[in-house]
Amino acid sequence: MKTALKVVETLEKGGFEAYIVGGAVRDLLLGKAPHDIDVATNAAPQQVKSFFSRTIDTGIAHGTVLVMLDGEGTEVTTFRTEGAYSDKRRPDTVKFVQSLEEDLKRRDFTINAMALDKTQAIIDPFGGRTDLEKRLIRAVGNPEERFREDALRMLRAVRFSGQLDFQIDRETLLSIQKEAEGIRSIAVERLKNELDKIMVQGHTARSMSYLKESGLTRHLPAGPLFETDWSFYEATGQPAGGWAYMLYRGNAGFKAIQAYKFSNEERKLIEQSLKAAGLEQWDDWTYYIFSAEQLEIAAMLAGKKADIAGRKAALPIQTKSDLAVNGVNLMEWSGKKQGPWLKKWIEALEQNIVYGKLENDKESIKDWFINEHHSDA
Repeated sequence: MKTALKVVETLEKGGFEAYIVGGAVRDLLLGKAPHDIDVATNAAPQQVKSFFSRTIDTGIAHGTVLVMLDGEGTEVTTFRTEGAYSDKRRPDTVKFVQSLEEDLKRRDFTINAMALDKTQAIIDPFGGRTDLEKRLIRAVGNPEERFREDALRMLRAVRFSGQLDFQIDRETLLSIQKEAEGIRSIAVERLKNELDKIMVQGHTARSMSYLKESGLTRHLPAGPLFETDWSFYEATGQPAGGWAYMLYRGNAGFKAIQAYKFSNEERKLIEQSLKAAGLEQWDDWTYYIFSAEQLEIAAMLAGKKADIAGRKAALPIQTKSDLAVNGVNLMEWSGKKQGPWLKKWIEALEQNIVYGKLENDKESIKDWFINEHHSDA
């Protein structure tokens, strides 16, 4: 916050207007520490750059410059109005203006359309402060126009309802219902980013209720799966928990949601969590082969109470690398070359050690292996 105020003061000393805007103002009024702090100014991008020794042109065509100061980056954007959104994502044209109110008018919701000057006085032309007190999400101006400009704003309204535990204004919700089909124009990467945020917040059930009521589920990939009962869902800090919950409740496999383009890591976390949740009993081998993240999600899905950290810590080995021997030793003792047989024997070795049937000691393992390998031959 101090750095952003320094940026504001520097621009004001240069003869320009400058304000902290957007979500940071909302968070400050809610008593929360703001994360990303943005500044709006009537200075043109090149004028902004002239006041600071280090800047990055992150979105200069749309008026945005990243100012690096005191080891922090602050996005500074020139006051602007926007033309039509033919792709329902980005404005076709941007026009720089001199009026803060004109700039705030283009923003999505009243609670995000406030500004803060260097004295920390609030500029609030659209009643955002009142809506904060009413715990209400309301579009700035004509809601249908806002959603036609950028259809993702409809999903953002749903996300904010859970993030802040607010209601969506009736007129705004009716407009989402009317414009819901427009969400089809949004790239799945942007959809997933918002949905991920919904799944890690404290009031996911509220957001999901609005997702259904708004009609957006009819136009989203895997839409019907979102309409499950979310009252048993507990956020684990991982979006994968929400995606796994949908699949678990809907008795569906990963293929049902693959349109959202998950990373290999995300897919593995979801699939392994579902696999663990489907096991009737969790024994030492379960705690060994599944990660703590996978088990945490699985426990939430299956309604299990488990001391995951304690059970994992008590295991004689944590990973294959903890074994007192390796594949080279087994090849040496067997006289065999590398092949598929190695994987089978190493897993058998891991199981015996995890279950406490064998000490993780090189000589003990050698005796066991030679004996078992001989009898298996």
